[in-house]
Amino acid sequence: MSGQDTRICRAIRLLAEGRARDEVARMVGALPRTVAAWERDEDFRALLACLREHRRAHDALAALADLTPGAIAALRRALDGDDDELALRAAREVLERVGPLAERSAVQTIRVEYGSHDSQPVSAAPWADRHPAPSSPLQGGGLRQALWQDGDGADSDG
Repeated sequence: MSGQDTRICRAIRLLAEGRARDEVARMVGALPRTVAAWERDEDFRALLACLREHRRAHDALAALADLTPGAIAALRRALDGDDDELALRAAREVLERVGPLAERSAVQTIRVEYGSHDSQPVSAAPWADRHPAPSSPLQGGGLRQALWQDGDGADSDG
C-alpha cells in the first residue's frame, strides 16, 4: 500500500469516527480540498458509509450490553414476583432467548467433500477408499460411519 493509500484509509477511518474534514486533513497531512476531492470518489464514499454503519452497529451493541444486567435483574424480579401472568411472560422471554443459544452451543458435525472443477464429488482417497459412502451429489448424502463413531472427526482406523 502506498503512502497516499495509507493517508486515504486513515482519512476514511477518522471521518467515520465523526471528525471534521479540516481536522482530518491536518491529521493525515493533506489540504482540506484534497480530502474533499477524496470524498467525491465512489469507492471512498462506499468505504466511509460502511465504516459509519459499522460504528453505529458497534455503538448500539455496546449500549445494549450496558442494559443487559438491568434487563436480567428485571426478568429475575418478574419471575420471583407474585404476579403469575408477569412471571409467565418473563419465563417465555428467557426461554425464547436462551433456547436458541443452547441449540447453537450443541455439538455440530461438519462434513467436507471435495469437488472437481465441474462440481462433481471427488474421492479423498485413501481414506474414502477405506470408508466408502454411497455416491451423492456434492454437499449431500450422509456421514461416513468412521467420522461420527468417536466424534473427533479423525480417521478411526489409523
